[in-house]
Amino acid sequence: MPDLRRLARLALASITPAGRAVIVLGVVSTVIASQAGYEEFHLISVMCGLLVLVALLLFALPTRVRARLELRPAHTVAGETGLGELRVTNLRLTPLYHPLVSVPLDAARDDRRGAQRVHVRMPVLRRNQTEVEQFEVPAVRRGVLRVGPAGARRTDPLGFFQRQAAWSESAELLVRPRMVSVEGLGPGSVKDLEGTPSDQVSMSDLAFHALREYVRGDDLRHVHWRSSARAGRLYVRQYHDTRRSHVVVLVDDTRAAYADPEDFELALQIAASVVMRVALDEFDLSLVCGPQQLSGAAHHVLDAFCFSELAAGDLVVAARTAAHLAPDASQLIVVSGGQLDTGLLPEVRAAFADDVRFLGFRADRQADPDAVGAQGPQLVTVTELERLPGLLAGHVRGIVQ
Repeated sequence: MPDLRRLARLALASITPAGRAVIVLGVVSTVIASQAGYEEFHLISVMCGLLVLVALLLFALPTRVRARLELRPAHTVAGETGLGELRVTNLRLTPLYHPLVSVPLDAARDDRRGAQRVHVRMPVLRRNQTEVEQFEVPAVRRGVLRVGPAGARRTDPLGFFQRQAAWSESAELLVRPRMVSVEGLGPGSVKDLEGTPSDQVSMSDLAFHALREYVRGDDLRHVHWRSSARAGRLYVRQYHDTRRSHVVVLVDDTRAAYADPEDFELALQIAASVVMRVALDEFDLSLVCGPQQLSGAAHHVLDAFCFSELAAGDLVVAARTAAHLAPDASQLIVVSGGQLDTGLLPEVRAAFADDVRFLGFRADRQADPDAVGAQGPQLVTVTELERLPGLLAGHVRGIVQ
């Protein structure tokens, strides 16, 4: 009984205009035959019933098609297209003649994009034959785009019923923010294979700082014998502490910091551009943006931006999380919105060591382009992504004050 009810619901939801016409004809013929006693109408009603029953049974048969949907690569950039590959094998006894496969595009995290479909026309699929077709996936906005499942319209030979039969599983396309190329991140990001010198003095490292007089307990290996011989007393070398540059990118996900959600998108674009610069400079990298908290390769960080959303965040708490995630940070880059409370910045900076360099960005599309950088020498206002390289280059050269 449950199978019959499921079949009935499927049939009612899948009836075509031709199927409805035959059903209505059968019902009317049955009424006329019972009321007027015309055998001809009784025969018509029986024929209509048999046609609908046969069509329904054929419609319920399995599709017997194996398909696999893949995205190569599984990521793209907002505004560009992704590349999908559809591999279909016909397991039926009869050929499939140029099936039109439909691939729905469902914005898994943003219903505003609406439902779209990509249609792929396959060649003739003979029995046990496999065909591969590629197609483009439009990716307009940043986020996670669910692609699929791929399928085709399934119908019976009489055309009384039709439905969209799923052939494959769905896949996810990660749509990263748009990026631009920037030249450098300024002080604190000088590439040095031996490490970036800090302001801390050490008795054992690579970057030479100065000589001082020997005191009891100093390591004799660091005695500078030539200077000691000239002065008549022992002198030892002092060094700068050195470390590999480690950049922390902190993106403010606090909803109140942005006048418009599009400003948050601009903030992510700024952060992604910075991440690409860090990757090119081969620095260590960490990201904190709400629940997205990770250290590692740039492509993992860029993928994390696809899942970022505005929330009731806390910039100071996020900064403390970032400091715990990257205790050896050498530069902190904060990206927030035009409504940023600048009074929080001292607390943000206090979460890190004093020698950690700071650079801040405000994403504000409504700001006056001529007033950028007015919030201080280390806070740059960006009104559009294309202005970022010039603003950052000007800041590095001391032009933006």
